[in-house]
Amino acid sequence: MKIALLQFDSGRHDLAAFERDRREFLSPLRNEFELTAARSPGEAEADLQVIFVASGGCEQKFRQLYPGLAKPLILLADGQHNSLAAALEISSWIRQQGEHAEIVHGDSRFIVNRLKELARFGHVRRMLAGRIGIIGEPSDWLIGSAIDRAAATKRWRTEFVDIDLAELKRRQPTQAEVAKIAGEFIDQAETLDGVDKKAVEAAARLYPALKNIFKRQRLQAATLRCFSLIETLDTSGCLALSRLNDEGRICGCEGDVPAAFSMLLLFALTGETPFMANPAAIDSRSNQLILAHCTVPRRAVSRYRLQTHFETGLGVGLSGDFAAGPVTVFKTGDPDLGNYFVSGAEVIPGCPQPGLCRTQVRLRMREPVGYFLNASLANHHLLVRGDHARIIDEFMHYCGCRRVKTIESYPEDQTLQ
Repeated sequence: MKIALLQFDSGRHDLAAFERDRREFLSPLRNEFELTAARSPGEAEADLQVIFVASGGCEQKFRQLYPGLAKPLILLADGQHNSLAAALEISSWIRQQGEHAEIVHGDSRFIVNRLKELARFGHVRRMLAGRIGIIGEPSDWLIGSAIDRAAATKRWRTEFVDIDLAELKRRQPTQAEVAKIAGEFIDQAETLDGVDKKAVEAAARLYPALKNIFKRQRLQAATLRCFSLIETLDTSGCLALSRLNDEGRICGCEGDVPAAFSMLLLFALTGETPFMANPAAIDSRSNQLILAHCTVPRRAVSRYRLQTHFETGLGVGLSGDFAAGPVTVFKTGDPDLGNYFVSGAEVIPGCPQPGLCRTQVRLRMREPVGYFLNASLANHHLLVRGDHARIIDEFMHYCGCRRVKTIESYPEDQTLQ
């Protein structure tokens, strides 16, 4: 792992003592990382750029170079030669500029572990700085899910790309391709319920077209206005989105931009494939929640069945079963994608209920479900396997984001069926 150190010091300290102390402090870091000295912002290619505040009296030098520094800022202080005092002054000034800064300070073991975690965060930030395609417009009902693209791009450096639905017609798969994709889904499915091979092949035709858009547009993620496909093609995008997500091509549905961004963030940070879903029912007294949707990555579930799309009765949806165990529920939203909710949860096994989307998962939440009733970041939320709440909180704080306050009080008459 390569770390670029941009050093700031006053030049007023005893040179021999200063160099000795600096060498002793950096020695454990050199055993773990490839350290390179950067003489100016952005000079060195590295996994992480760190501002080494090596002494007091360097505050004005820092302020002069500040505009060219990558944000958010990581300040390393060894505690000698008034370095921590200078780092505290600098971090306060950075926050006054509306930016986030973290001081890394402590024993060598803590510093090494924290820099490794911050390098991981830097990798996630670089992934989020890619292109997210909006294939078709956001669905009409997503009135609470609009973003301010300029504000979101300023915060995350993400590029949002509008792509016409007609682009799906540029790549027409062969019948052999379609048959192979459909056969794979049919062979691995537990049952086919209300759909046949012909319906599965019709749904499978969308996958090569969407994959082609990912490659041609150089997308990190996408979201698809899928209901328009049902209206024009009499099939759904559920099967194609499932396969794309299984392959790490993160793609959400309904044209929901905050949900697609949240999916990409989760995948980049945890390595788990996210399930995008509607909160469908809430029990405030037992602090339980049901999430449901008609597509799910096969990698996320233990088994699945192929059924029709719930609302329309057309196309092909997936009814998947999540294994019992810990999971994480997450969403980032609001115009700049700067607010977020996260909670660990436990899967409670159960049978699918009628009247809901095909894949259903019942959860016992760690955070109060009152959040959904009083402060929810719109409808769709994301679920990944494993308890990743702490690392998500760490990452979002590092990025200067705001955690939505959970609500402790609940209505007494909310119960799941």
